[in-house]
Amino acid sequence: MEKRNQKVKSRGNGEGTIYYSETLQKWVAQYVEPSGKRKTLTQKKNEKVSDFKKRFTNIINDINNNNYIESVDTSLYNILKDYIENNFKTGITNANTYKRNIENLKLLEKCCDSFIYKPIQKVTIPEVKKSLPNLVKLQIIDKKTNENRSKFYSQTVIDKLYRFLNKGFKIAISERIIQYNIMENESIQKPKSKKENDKVEALTIEEEKQLILILKKSTHKYKNIVLLTLFTGMRIGETLALTHDNIDLKENTITIDKTLTRDKNDKVILGDKTKTKAGKRIIYLSNNAKEILQDILSLNITNFYNLLFYDYEKNTFITPNEINCYLKRINCKYKICKDIHTHMLRHTYATRCIEAGISAKVLQKNLGHKKIQTTLDTYTSVFEKFNKDENQKYDLYMKKNGI
Repeated sequence: MEKRNQKVKSRGNGEGTIYYSETLQKWVAQYVEPSGKRKTLTQKKNEKVSDFKKRFTNIINDINNNNYIESVDTSLYNILKDYIENNFKTGITNANTYKRNIENLKLLEKCCDSFIYKPIQKVTIPEVKKSLPNLVKLQIIDKKTNENRSKFYSQTVIDKLYRFLNKGFKIAISERIIQYNIMENESIQKPKSKKENDKVEALTIEEEKQLILILKKSTHKYKNIVLLTLFTGMRIGETLALTHDNIDLKENTITIDKTLTRDKNDKVILGDKTKTKAGKRIIYLSNNAKEILQDILSLNITNFYNLLFYDYEKNTFITPNEINCYLKRINCKYKICKDIHTHMLRHTYATRCIEAGISAKVLQKNLGHKKIQTTLDTYTSVFEKFNKDENQKYDLYMKKNGI
């Protein structure tokens, strides 16, 4: 039996203090958290003294072994917001990525509003599981009609939000806020989109011929931007960010090392790097692309940024939106296809490459995809059609030889 009137203490480096309180009529322990905050632990009702001492010893051991988790009110939202802001301030992400991350966080707020603001230490597995279907289909209120409607998200959006959720819990573990990442629980799985994947749109050969003919007859200042993008497969922001020193006509190459982007205030700026690390690349010029570049360089017009394409009338950058509007005006007039936009130019280039027999690996490098799987997934139907047509050569060959 414990001596109730005796004050028993155990002191030492990282050992805390434990004693019986006559005033409270129970055992009390005191210790200092890693942050320097003093904490008091009291014996629970009907708790054995041995169990209380064991509980206290476990806490001291956790502190000494750097396994102790302090009680904090930090929410998942605050953790992710700080992560986004810090990455931008330290130059890890650019302004355009910062803007996209903020948009992703806003969407995550809507999908996970039941737990994203509460202390992350109190978030439960059932709460997370209950919110995950919102990443697939979210009920929102239409601002125009004030009616409820369902918003379905693509697998790309779901993947981003799911990664974001996981990142928040991982950061909480690394900062000693929680001990366990809920997202690693076996009962939690990444949702699958119910939205049909957008089909890759590309101009047919006849449509491409028509567009090229229209542009070559035109004197519009944007025509060479469209043609160069069509013949190289560059992203429109990469085309508009090309400088004279990116071009090497002797080696027949273009070095792609930056892109037009937007800052955190949505203003178009000249970025100092490409959209992704894989986006920085050297591509070889086709005869068509070289011809366009020779035409551009022959004008010998310069600007402060040394850009190939610049709005000299407004003394500013030409934006991707302006090129999209230009393409739509052409299509409205000449009825080339159902719809046309700058990204279709990239898809058209990729489709022609596959039809010409260029390997997926080379195409991956030309397009600046980080993984070859991205190239294969994006152009699955085109590769399949090419393979089917190629395999028919076997039948023709066998038939020709009477087999």
